[in-house]
Amino acid sequence: MIGGHGPSPEPEYFLNKTLADAIIMGEGEATVVELVKAVAGKNSLSGLQGVAFREGDKVTINERRPLVQDVDSIPWPAYELFPIDYYRLMRDPHALNSDFVLPLLSGRGCLFKCNFCYRMDEGFRPRSPNAIIEEIKFLQDTYRITYVEFGDELFMSSTKRTSELCNAFLEADLKFRWFCNGRLNFAKPDVLRLMKRSGCVFINYGIEAMDDQILKNMNKSLNTGIVREGIEATINAGISPGFNIIFGNIGESRETLEKGVEFLLKYDDGAQMRTIRGALTAITEYA
Repeated sequence: MIGGHGPSPEPEYFLNKTLADAIIMGEGEATVVELVKAVAGKNSLSGLQGVAFREGDKVTINERRPLVQDVDSIPWPAYELFPIDYYRLMRDPHALNSDFVLPLLSGRGCLFKCNFCYRMDEGFRPRSPNAIIEEIKFLQDTYRITYVEFGDELFMSSTKRTSELCNAFLEADLKFRWFCNGRLNFAKPDVLRLMKRSGCVFINYGIEAMDDQILKNMNKSLNTGIVREGIEATINAGISPGFNIIFGNIGESRETLEKGVEFLLKYDDGAQMRTIRGALTAITEYA
């Protein structure tokens, strides 16, 4: 069985291409349990929400499962079943040799509608600060984790939520370092200073392009002025910004790519090696 952002929107294609038996569409916590029980009991997969399956050449796509609205109700990963002693050796920006690092989710989804991005789930469903703190304390006490990678799509979903989480980290006196995915709309100096105080060392931003018309074509809800202002405020707060630029959207040209490269060369502090993604031939030609 397979799942995730690729197979979920096009299950028939992926079943035929991979010859997998079944696909879990969307969130899998409840679906995978029901699927395993059905297979163990030799029961039909017909009608099982969130499942697409193949029987010979026939592909059946069942009704999709509703989202889990209370994400705090979802159990933690079964950390004890994995070799965390190895996993915690992953390296992230500004991680020290003495740091033990693990990823963690503070919420699911995104509020924005950039047209180049596939949204597996609509809307944004945050975890409560208390639930996040409880898991971080467990990881610190059990695995000596000193650095957390917030891997959700949009940790900085608003200035209010970002400030709420940072204040909660400070009040809990957790003393850990962390990075997250951010939004330059919310990269305000006072919020960034609070993030720095609570341990943030790196914010991964989706810049995408340094041309206002291209950003408009993307429905990015950004302009180059907001990008420049947010990046400068991030650097001034003592946090390294991550630069993600994609190339190949409608209207892109060598000139629009050059604007992005010039911006990277001016502001990048080297904390992140990955910067430009997209049409490989275009990037190679530019180089």
